[in-house]
Amino acid sequence: MLKRWIVTLGFWWPLFLHAQQTDDLQKMISDMLEAMATQQLENVDYEQVVNDLIMLSQRPVNLNEAQKEDLEQFFFLSDQQIENFLYYRYVNGPLYSVFELQAVEQMDHLTISYLLPFVVTEPVEEKKAKRFYGNVLARVQSTVQTPVGYQAKNDSTEAAYLGSKEKWLMRARFYYGDLIEAGMTLEKDQGEKAFPNYFPVADFSSGFIRFSNPLKYLETVIIGDYRLSFGQGLAVWTDMAFSKTTETAQLRRRPRGINSYTSVNESSFLRGTAVKVRSGNWSLAPFVSYKKRDASFVNDTIDGINVSSLQETGYHRTQPELDNRLSVNERVYGLQSAYRHHLFHVDAGYVNWSIDEPVALKTHLKDKYRFSGDIQETIWLSHAVFLNRLTLFGELAVQNSEHKGIYQGLSYNPGFDVALSVAYRKYSNGYSAILSNPFSESSSRGGESGVFTSLSLSPLEKISLRAYADLFSYDWLRYNVYRPSTGFEWFTQADYRINNYHFAYLRYKSTQKEINSGAQVTMYEVHACQKDNLRLFYAYKPNDKWRFQTQIEQSFYKEGVTSEAGWMAFQDVGFKSGKWTLSGRYIVFDIEDYNSRIYAYEPDVLYAFSIPAYMNKGTKLILNKSIKPVKNLRIWGRLAHTKYANIEELGSGHQLIKGNKLTEWKIQMQYRF
Repeated sequence: MLKRWIVTLGFWWPLFLHAQQTDDLQKMISDMLEAMATQQLENVDYEQVVNDLIMLSQRPVNLNEAQKEDLEQFFFLSDQQIENFLYYRYVNGPLYSVFELQAVEQMDHLTISYLLPFVVTEPVEEKKAKRFYGNVLARVQSTVQTPVGYQAKNDSTEAAYLGSKEKWLMRARFYYGDLIEAGMTLEKDQGEKAFPNYFPVADFSSGFIRFSNPLKYLETVIIGDYRLSFGQGLAVWTDMAFSKTTETAQLRRRPRGINSYTSVNESSFLRGTAVKVRSGNWSLAPFVSYKKRDASFVNDTIDGINVSSLQETGYHRTQPELDNRLSVNERVYGLQSAYRHHLFHVDAGYVNWSIDEPVALKTHLKDKYRFSGDIQETIWLSHAVFLNRLTLFGELAVQNSEHKGIYQGLSYNPGFDVALSVAYRKYSNGYSAILSNPFSESSSRGGESGVFTSLSLSPLEKISLRAYADLFSYDWLRYNVYRPSTGFEWFTQADYRINNYHFAYLRYKSTQKEINSGAQVTMYEVHACQKDNLRLFYAYKPNDKWRFQTQIEQSFYKEGVTSEAGWMAFQDVGFKSGKWTLSGRYIVFDIEDYNSRIYAYEPDVLYAFSIPAYMNKGTKLILNKSIKPVKNLRIWGRLAHTKYANIEELGSGHQLIKGNKLTEWKIQMQYRF
């Protein structure tokens, strides 16, 4: 016991300094989300991961009674770190302090600093009194400039957009101890009109109520809107999930099963009832969902009216978009069963997805294997085996008895701060699995196969290296690639934690793909294109009040005999003092074309995440401020002004803005009780 206290006290002060660097965790998240943005994945809900982490910080996990699945919620913890912690607690008993984590093998200071906002150490026998608490949030945002879509062309022609240019969001979460959770979300996008028959400011409304352990074998009951994540995401995964990252914990998906839905994505959720029953290591989770969703239609002279495509943008700004609103009925039901042992996990299930109008068969050759019809049935079997420092994992999914998805991988941690992961994926041409979200290079996964490898190590005390390589191919034609094609992507980053106040990294990423030539020829010509990004990042935090960040990035794009380039640089300054915070960013960019665009996370209000693509030439100024005027109430404000030097109009279509300036503003309030 004396040894444990010496270890804890000996590392208290340096770890305290690391604990102040909560911005490092946000930077880690933003790096992962930037990777998703560059993949151009559709329907990505960036706020979801941030929302989940904030909810965890408000309901921290007690390390002295946490199970393996509780710790798997933290995506920055590796499987080996989790196993080492559980073993340490088994041998030494309950922890006296969170700082005792330093005695756990392979638990480095930075990882512990990530954990600190989300965990506590309390006696297991101590049961807190049940209390009612929660929070209510409201946000409004818009632009100073008015796009042409909001302007009437003349007295006889109304504006294309039916509603105002403000975007509204209202969200409430309520808890009664750890037994009951309820939530409600209302949202109206820019250009949408309100629907008074439901709520006066809402185009989209969502709500749920969740009961935890209401009966002996009943672990979870949720009624309303919810999310599902099973296996490795090949069959059912409506949560957000990272793909390409050097974090080994992300390569093996950690399903959370049934979870409440609090976001504003209007398609990637289920509405109905889900239940989880558990007895020992076995669990059973039946679920059923029925909701209306957006779709566009095509009128065929032979087959009649069919669904052209299922819409996922959630926009209802114009009359055609409004006509597509909630135009088809979607039904989902299924069953998942799992067995969890400390040495292995097994997860299997069946899901049935259907709509009341069939999706039309596409006529273009590239769409030969694209999903058509009105029903999908998918079965899956996944596994994870934990062999000391080696973890084996994977999943097999079969859709409509013929289309298959395979994902198999391993991660190995030999010690000495070295972690290696390898994963293989192969999805047949007709594999689509509408409710899935597997590891992939493209959002259209059919016909994709590939091998992904990542490596991280720390050759020196203050230096860590991370790298990954992904070799992928497609068996059939795709958008803008009218023949089977191949590609390769590699990434490397060197982190240098100079001391508790200075941090820097150098990153290089290269992607090579095949695309159609733009040349006007009789037959399609396919040639290689390559995009390279080089980034230098530096952060300085002299104390708890000030933080400075500098980033410079250069991009290069080459396609055939043509080449493009671009660069971007920004400077961040942040200040915290008591009840208020203030931060600013000044950005300068000069980027020739869309192909050489650069993605960068932008500071925003709590819960909000923005990762725009920078193009053209100009400057941007971002100011963020938050203040806590009274107890339990916090107010945020954001102002972003962009000025372009080489264009006279912004956007296109209904989003066209006359002029070279764009000014965006956002106000948010949250009351916690």
